[in-house]
Amino acid sequence: MLAYLGPFTSEYRKEMGQEWVAACKGKNIPVDENFSLETILGSPVTIRDWQIFGLPADQFSTENGMLCTMGRRWPLMIDPQGQANRWVRKMCANDNLLVIKLTEKDFLRTLENAIRYGNPILLENVQEELDPSLEPVLMKQVFKRGGQMMIHLGDSDIPYDFNFKFYITTKLANPHYMPEVCIKTTIINFTVTMSGLEDQLLVDVINNERPELEERNAQLVVSIAGDQKTLKEIEDKILYMLANASGNILDDEDLINALDESKKTSSAIKIRLADAEVTRTEIAETREGYRSVATRGSVIYFVIAKLALVDPMYQYSLQFYKALFCTRLEKSPKSDVLDERLAIMIDDVTTNMYLNICRGLFEQDKMLFSFSIASSIKMHLGELSGVEWKTFMVGPGVADAAAMEGKGVESLGEDKSWLKAGSIWNDLIMMENIMPHLFGGLPSDVLADSEAWKATFFGDAPPHEAKLPGEWESKLTNFQRLLVLVAFRPEKLVFGVRVYVVKELGQLFAESPAFDLEAAFSDSTNMTPLIFILSPGADINDYLLELAKNKGKDTLASRGIISLGQGQGVIAEKLMAQARQSGEWVCLQNCHLAVSWLPRLEMLLEAAENNPGDTHAEFRIWLTSMPSPKFPVPVLQNGIKITNEPPKGLKANLLRTFTDMKTNEWEGGSRPKQLQKLIFAVALFNANILERKKFGAVGWNIPYGFMNSDLKAAIEQVRMYVEEAPSDDRMPWTTLNFIVAQIVYGGRVTDKMDKFTISSILTSFFDSNLIDNDDYKFSEGGEYTAPVCPMTKVETMDFIGTWPVEDPPSAFGLHENANITFQQKDTKRLLDTVIAMSGGGGGGDADAEVAAIAQAIEKRMIDQFDSRRGHPQTFKKTNGKMCSTGVFLQQELDRFNELIGVMKSTLHDLQRAIKGFIVMSGPLENMYNDFVFQRVPGQWENAGYPCLKPLPSWTEDHFARLIFMGSWLKDGPPSSFWLPAFFFPQGFMTAVKQTFSRDYKIAIDILVVGCEMMAMGPGEVKKPPKDGVYVYGMYMEGARFDRDKMEMAESRLGDLFDPLPCIWLLPVKNEEYKPESTYSCPLYKTSIRAGTLSTTGHSTNFVVALDVKTSMPLNGDTGVCDHWVKRGAAMLCMLDT
Repeated sequence: MLAYLGPFTSEYRKEMGQEWVAACKGKNIPVDENFSLETILGSPVTIRDWQIFGLPADQFSTENGMLCTMGRRWPLMIDPQGQANRWVRKMCANDNLLVIKLTEKDFLRTLENAIRYGNPILLENVQEELDPSLEPVLMKQVFKRGGQMMIHLGDSDIPYDFNFKFYITTKLANPHYMPEVCIKTTIINFTVTMSGLEDQLLVDVINNERPELEERNAQLVVSIAGDQKTLKEIEDKILYMLANASGNILDDEDLINALDESKKTSSAIKIRLADAEVTRTEIAETREGYRSVATRGSVIYFVIAKLALVDPMYQYSLQFYKALFCTRLEKSPKSDVLDERLAIMIDDVTTNMYLNICRGLFEQDKMLFSFSIASSIKMHLGELSGVEWKTFMVGPGVADAAAMEGKGVESLGEDKSWLKAGSIWNDLIMMENIMPHLFGGLPSDVLADSEAWKATFFGDAPPHEAKLPGEWESKLTNFQRLLVLVAFRPEKLVFGVRVYVVKELGQLFAESPAFDLEAAFSDSTNMTPLIFILSPGADINDYLLELAKNKGKDTLASRGIISLGQGQGVIAEKLMAQARQSGEWVCLQNCHLAVSWLPRLEMLLEAAENNPGDTHAEFRIWLTSMPSPKFPVPVLQNGIKITNEPPKGLKANLLRTFTDMKTNEWEGGSRPKQLQKLIFAVALFNANILERKKFGAVGWNIPYGFMNSDLKAAIEQVRMYVEEAPSDDRMPWTTLNFIVAQIVYGGRVTDKMDKFTISSILTSFFDSNLIDNDDYKFSEGGEYTAPVCPMTKVETMDFIGTWPVEDPPSAFGLHENANITFQQKDTKRLLDTVIAMSGGGGGGDADAEVAAIAQAIEKRMIDQFDSRRGHPQTFKKTNGKMCSTGVFLQQELDRFNELIGVMKSTLHDLQRAIKGFIVMSGPLENMYNDFVFQRVPGQWENAGYPCLKPLPSWTEDHFARLIFMGSWLKDGPPSSFWLPAFFFPQGFMTAVKQTFSRDYKIAIDILVVGCEMMAMGPGEVKKPPKDGVYVYGMYMEGARFDRDKMEMAESRLGDLFDPLPCIWLLPVKNEEYKPESTYSCPLYKTSIRAGTLSTTGHSTNFVVALDVKTSMPLNGDTGVCDHWVKRGAAMLCMLDT
């Protein structure tokens, strides 16, 4: 056990111990049924000392203490919470412990002195690789020279003192050490477990509630240990006397007296031990009465610890948590009734942990935190099963033929057609299949009372608040209702989660705590950094300066704030040193811009913490930073984190703009009416393009970080043109639009299509009717109108205050469906972060499930394509040259062959790794987790094509692509082409143009691809066109194609994507191509639209822009259809489902 079990968790150690005991029994080797390291090697007195030095009192930690002190190799402790580090520091403090890091320049010299003089040394915060110079120490390569023990270190031999001890710790939670490190050290897993932390917190609860009980328990441990030691000494003495007795022992009077005395003492000790064991049992039972509080504390801590997987800035140390936990126990209201007191403590700990942690979370993550607390509590109570939780994260899966037999969507009547939308019917069938004890009979009940279920989820009432029909309202738990909501209306999940949190935890947990800088300051000390985690547009200076003024720290504004950057580190150090002595405040801004200096900041703060007497009690250090993975974790863990985000919505954004605007900037100027109208328009335009980001790719292909500096520059341009314009009717609107949209703001816009978008949006704000029309409407719905100018700044803000808080999509030129897109985006982010917090899954059922998925996919795999077996027409040659589409096909087949090869090899290796035939490498472990969470493995994505589908849909789509490509190869070019099947559809466009170029002897450079929407689907195409090609398989988002009028039309409410008919792509000469009344509709590979920018200014996700007929007016200056541009209308090669 000392040699092998160190790296493993408590549960695995117990399991292995039981297996070894069983193996000993099978070979008739005497063995203790209740074998444990503590009973065999442990000394209660020593263990008690360890606990005094800070070693947690749970069995797992006690075992780790023995592994650390009794192993033959030096210990390397996996210690993300720092418990082992603190224990070693205290345990060896009186032995002149030296602490080093590999990053220190003189670490070898310090190590040499420790070895020479026999001091213990702690090497902390190592990474996955150790310095090669440590090898002689790790291997204990000691040799004798001249009667003295020596060791070779660095470039010299030094005396070796056997009192030397070497401890190594790492903060990495899941390090991967090479075998050579594993054989040189004893790796010990000090990572705290939920049960282990529960035991630790139970000690804290008892110390607070029943300190005399814990003291008595401690005394009992020492007393029992002393008596057991005495008993052992008596037994040893008797054995010694018997062994050394001469002659007849019955004649040895001294021996008989000693035996008699020993018997009396032994009997007395055994009685005391029996009484002590009874007392210890009573104490243990009393302590157990408080376990529910410790359990709740442990559950919440592990939720908090997982937040770091969501954002690297969400770091909280166990030490910080335990201190906060104990504070809440002390401050919570008292009660003499135990059950009442327990309820009070559980409620107080849960509530205050939420409030305390929430102030350091971004708004979008606060509901996630509440939901995680609620669901974790339910899981720990056994009221939320693993199957339910997995179904929530990844869905119930795709029903196979057996599950759907007789129940397919084709069996639904016309009145049940609403169940065909999305995956509603599939999810209901699968939920019944995988959880029959919960959802058995649900699909049949939905069919039997179809109208009631439709009204529940698609009626006027919010579906997340509506009651379920029939007995299902009372039959299901709150979480199970959430699963039903996801099946019917997945985009409403975020709203459903809020309702769930309110029902399980209360209204408080569904509300964001108010920004309270005073409270954060009150919780701080001179050793605690206060860290502002910034978001775009956030400004905390005013809040901080106001607090400093209230606390008498006026010097902060004049000389206490420094913005970090190149060369500012030295100045910051000097400022900190002075403030530590004088008790002033220091604010270091933009820490994320000085990542190279942050390790130095960490050292300075650590040095101050180690010497608290050198720091003035009123000293405070404030840090501001955007989220950065390079921010020092110890600083984050020990600091108080605060977020303050700018308000959301057009109204709030505009009010903030006018709050920051000086009165003379608004009310000045020689032409106040014209100037105010245009400044207002620019300010609203600025708010519009910022808020438009929330709609995802429909809003912007790439979300841009527009800044206040852009707005100020735009206002200056407007001011200049208004002052210089001879009259209102001669205002240079086109010039203003170009300068503001393409130069001032356009400098940040990198995507070519987004450049069209920003110009089209501005046309609604820079309009010739703006100045003279006092009722000018900025939005289609008319909710946002221009003010009647001139007016004062206060009047303007009052006018803005009348606007609605919630912004309809029409305010941004978007269709009502954009709200659904926004909700889907929020839902996807919530599920992605829940999965990220869940980490990897493994063992047991997961192994079988992953193996089954791998086996099922492997069975469907085909051999790589062989171009030599192609149809004669596939690679037809003309004038000695292969046809362009044949060249394109060959390139595509090469890409597919590479992907097929990667898939086959990884599927084979994964199955072997699950069986234990090969090592489960890092990439295979990632693939395993991807399969658990129904994601496409990263290796496949790297070798494959852009696709956002989950694994089941991706698999079906992939094999459909292979069938299409195989058919083209073996049967010759098809009548119509499935454009989304290709890796590189842009290349297909080039091949089509090249074919036309060769056929008609026209230079390819002067050709463009024209398009005509056909009135037929792919199944109706009998033969290919004479020129060009038919393509199919695309969808339209942000609009639809009206097959009656053969032009673009508004989307139907709830239909986000419109399947398009066949499209005829026909190359034409650029000079002859003059489409009328068309919208240049971009075609993208995936719905995310963004990609790497190519040399053309287009995203690599962009395929081509196709002109589609529209009756909407075109912009007279640009020829662009502003209506569809603002709608975000585009074609997509594939959907995400």
